[in-house]
Amino acid sequence: MTAVAARPRTRLLTVLLALVCALACAVALPACSREDAAEPAPDDAREQPATDPGATPDPDVAGTTLRVLAGSEVKDMLPILESAEEELGISVVLEYMGTLDGTEAVMSGEGDYDATWFPSNAYMSLFDEKSSLVSQETSIMRTPVVLGVKADRAAELGWDEKSPTWAEVVDAASSGELSYGMSSPVSSNSGFSTLVELATALSGTGAAITADDVTAVAADLMRFARGQALASGSSGWLMEAYDKDASTVDGVFNYESLILQDESLVEVIPQDGVITADYPLTMLAGRGENAEAAYRALVDYLRRDDVQRRIADETFRRTDATAPDDSRMAFEIPFPNRLETVKALLSSWVADVRKPANMVFQIDTSGSMGGERLDALKAALLSLTETGADGTAALLTFQPRETIRFVEFASGIKSEKDLVVGEDGNLADVSSYVNSLSAVGGTALYGTLQHALELAAQTRTDDNVTSVVLFSDGENTNAPGIDDFAQWYEANEAVQGIPVYAILFGEASADEMGRLAELTGGRVFDAVGGDLTAAFKEIRGYL
Repeated sequence: MTAVAARPRTRLLTVLLALVCALACAVALPACSREDAAEPAPDDAREQPATDPGATPDPDVAGTTLRVLAGSEVKDMLPILESAEEELGISVVLEYMGTLDGTEAVMSGEGDYDATWFPSNAYMSLFDEKSSLVSQETSIMRTPVVLGVKADRAAELGWDEKSPTWAEVVDAASSGELSYGMSSPVSSNSGFSTLVELATALSGTGAAITADDVTAVAADLMRFARGQALASGSSGWLMEAYDKDASTVDGVFNYESLILQDESLVEVIPQDGVITADYPLTMLAGRGENAEAAYRALVDYLRRDDVQRRIADETFRRTDATAPDDSRMAFEIPFPNRLETVKALLSSWVADVRKPANMVFQIDTSGSMGGERLDALKAALLSLTETGADGTAALLTFQPRETIRFVEFASGIKSEKDLVVGEDGNLADVSSYVNSLSAVGGTALYGTLQHALELAAQTRTDDNVTSVVLFSDGENTNAPGIDDFAQWYEANEAVQGIPVYAILFGEASADEMGRLAELTGGRVFDAVGGDLTAAFKEIRGYL
């Protein structure tokens, strides 16, 4: 991949730095150093294991493969990892998962991974199991989670002359002066970091937030949520959606490295602080001598001066090769130091704070869905009703205030069911409906989709997040086809802006589902030969 040269950008005035950096807690992301408040200090004790001069030399790592569970945003490191493979002979195979989900997967022993590479290990540090599961961890690069605002809107708000406080950001979002996009705090580290930054600053305690603080700031969080007009399950897709149609929002909360790559956005760093992702490459314990040696060789390569410079140039992240920039310095907000606080914050956001989801599930139960396929579909849908699930999985279930509409189809519409989840969160009606589904008939995909979009449009408001989830295991067999649907869609303004999230399964056309997602601003989730339940849970981050 060709290296991307860093582009000069207009910066905001220097952020006030007269804040105390000693707020870092034991599990916080690396805190401000006295020399540079923007750059978290490395954990030298973990990064540079002591070596015994008489120890046996490391084995030859050529041909070794490291399987790494990573955040999706490190895809931009693939060209650099390919260079490492050419030089070291080490192959790095990345599998992607959200930070919170991935951390819980590792803590529970799921998967066969040698290492992890999430934006942060702060969440992992809240689990007692970390000390026995982690062998080594080394920060490779850094980027804070900030706000990117269109230049004209930043000027109107005065944020091109003076960085706002988080309270001023809330006021702008609540009044309608700032509409924004943000990834899901339940599935994405950038979304969760934004929520922690906001809640901590609003609490005014000057320390890591507690569960009591979450309750105290709930009203302000609700005011902030009024401004959200674009949701996403991942940081990367959030920027893709913004780039496709920048008219939908005034700005986005995301990693600085992604904000800097979009010339339409001005970086805004709130005065009262941010959280910095430090991307620790983390070796898991008990993976064997070869894997340990390969990890050390890879870390040495990635920390090398010339490679640090390349990372900075190609990914726009801060590294040891990046010169301090006063206009980008900021106070580092401490991460919550108790797991119960994280759970309280996420539960409050999902159940009470964020705009409720308004979802239409268009479900294919044609004849080809009989047997194991229908069983898999029912299991996937029922997974969204499991209120007793552990960890973040419990937050992926349908929540109070949400509206769910099922449109079951085959050769035509077979059934419809409207459900509103009550304050008690009872999902028995959803489970009963799902269990009643049966497979028979053809596949009138696009005619039914027109109906599903019209239903979604009827209940779309500025106070909810509206979308259509399309599941089908086969190609369309009834008129209209994709071309006629596209013409209908472009002629119907009422349905435009409602994203269609399509699940690719069975013999469904990848080309047509991709075209559909592009047309509506949605996304395709590939479950062909994969885990259908995982696909439905991933989609929940976008709803």
